[in-house]
Amino acid sequence: MVEIKIRPANLKDLPELEKIEKNSFTYPYPKSLLKTLMLIRFGVFLVAVVEEKIVGYISSICETKNTATIASIAVHPTYRGKNIAKKLLKTLLEVLKRKNISEVRLEVRKSNLLAQNLYKSFGFKTVYTLKSYYEDGEDAVVMHLSLKNS
Repeated sequence: MVEIKIRPANLKDLPELEKIEKNSFTYPYPKSLLKTLMLIRFGVFLVAVVEEKIVGYISSICETKNTATIASIAVHPTYRGKNIAKKLLKTLLEVLKRKNISEVRLEVRKSNLLAQNLYKSFGFKTVYTLKSYYEDGEDAVVMHLSLKNS
């Protein structure tokens, strides 16, 4: 079994994160936005490392003292199906809880049922749909999780 280490991201990780972005999304975040997400004072940006190689990441922004939004999660295609996204999300939620965050929200493509099922397995609930949210006109599903009683 592959050992997955989760750690905070740092600026040296940007080239690898940019590769993961480009391999994961039709409309990838530019390196400048990844850097901004990493440097946001009220954010959490974690990377997954397997055998010294960055294979995934998750980032969030604490929008209020109680609320965070998951900005992005991605795993390199070669490493999908190995519970890396699950471990990233679990670790992020633990970090947010320690920061006294009680509400977490996110948007996910309506067609991305795999991601929606991952979020549901952690207790996220679908709240509403944002019509034509993405660049290509696809709807976004907004999901919410309360950390108060978890």
